[in-house]
Amino acid sequence: MQYPLVPQNQFDVFRSFVYRTLRRPYLAAALVAYVVIGVAVAFYVTKAPTFKSEMELVLPGTGATASVAIDDVGQVVSQTNAPFGGGGFNPRVNYKQMLMSRSVLRNAADSLGISVQAFGMPKITLTEQTSILDVAITGSSETLAQQKALALHDSLQIELNRLRADEVERRDSSIEAVLEDYRARLNEAREAILEFQQASSLVSQHQFEQSVVRLQGLEEKYIYLKAEAENVADFVLGLSQNLGVNPDLAGKAFMLQSDIEFRSLLKELDASTSQLSEYQSRWGMNHPKVIAEQQRLEAARDSLVSKSREVVGPDVSNVFSKLDLEFNPKRAQMFADLINASAKLKGANAEIKQLEHSQSLLKEQLKILARESAVLDRLQREFDLAQAIFTSAAARLEAGKADVFASYPVIQVLTSASLPSTVNSPIPALGIIAGLIGIIFITSGVIVLCNRKTIVSALLKTS
Repeated sequence: MQYPLVPQNQFDVFRSFVYRTLRRPYLAAALVAYVVIGVAVAFYVTKAPTFKSEMELVLPGTGATASVAIDDVGQVVSQTNAPFGGGGFNPRVNYKQMLMSRSVLRNAADSLGISVQAFGMPKITLTEQTSILDVAITGSSETLAQQKALALHDSLQIELNRLRADEVERRDSSIEAVLEDYRARLNEAREAILEFQQASSLVSQHQFEQSVVRLQGLEEKYIYLKAEAENVADFVLGLSQNLGVNPDLAGKAFMLQSDIEFRSLLKELDASTSQLSEYQSRWGMNHPKVIAEQQRLEAARDSLVSKSREVVGPDVSNVFSKLDLEFNPKRAQMFADLINASAKLKGANAEIKQLEHSQSLLKEQLKILARESAVLDRLQREFDLAQAIFTSAAARLEAGKADVFASYPVIQVLTSASLPSTVNSPIPALGIIAGLIGIIFITSGVIVLCNRKTIVSALLKTS
């Protein structure tokens, strides 16, 4: 049976072309891939240009140590460890995550008045074996890219300051609770000392020490006076034996010797005695003048005895035998030395008795003060311990406030944000080269698939 030939229109030609193409699926896939590559390259080349700003941040690698000595308390050490000293974590990784966190990106975007989506995600690169972070971010213009980098750095610093302040606040609140307990103990110890001082006679340890020193001084003075009194007593005894008179009689002799009326009576007695001797040698014992002078002599002697008893007491006969001081100056000086030594001995003995009394009272007082001193010393040690603990805790608290970089090390700008001078993307040559490479790979794949039988046969023959 023969079919007649029918002329084809354009639709029939297109339909036949599609039919032939679909019967060659590799060719159809290659055509689709070519179209996709072309569209992608066109989209890449024609998209809006972007600019990239870069900056480098660095973390210092050394720590800092500060030491403060407090009188009567001890030493407070504030130490900031190097951020890379421990092997638990790397602060660069923490800062990388913080730079990419929502809060930092949102604050940076808000500072520029754009959305987080428009701000974009920065690219952070950690340089090995260094403490450097390479930060890169893109923008639709050169200025916007640089502003994004600066805003990102400022936002990171704000977030770090917030975290440091929050850490200090939480640490202070926990330490304050312990500090209140230490403060209460310190106040209790102080109140115990005040109550004891009010109830006892001892106010401070210095008072007890002064009492001990005073007792030692009294004992030294007592020993000195005792030895001096013994020396004076020996001197008085020796001088009394040499003069044949005790200090009391020597003193009475000086009293009579210094009495004016006694001296007048003594002169009258001497004159009467001399006159009587003259009369007796001239006229004998029974002459009236001799008898009258005898009576005058007796009257003078009676007056002298009466005056002597009035001045010195009943030891008149012993005193009369010592009244040759006026005519013997050396003997008179010895009498004076005896009297002075005797007076000095009496004064020394009186002072010794007073010292013995003072020592007795002070020893009794020291017995009481010693017991009170032991109690006060125990209370003072408790107070000193409480004060040292409280002061040390307060000093550590203040030192910890200065150590704000312990958990979040300081970060510095090594290289400031750059102002891009060239377009970062798109790069037409790069897009075209990528498209050509894609076309070459797809074409090579289609050719291999279409001739796979021939290739396999050739490989089999070769093997």
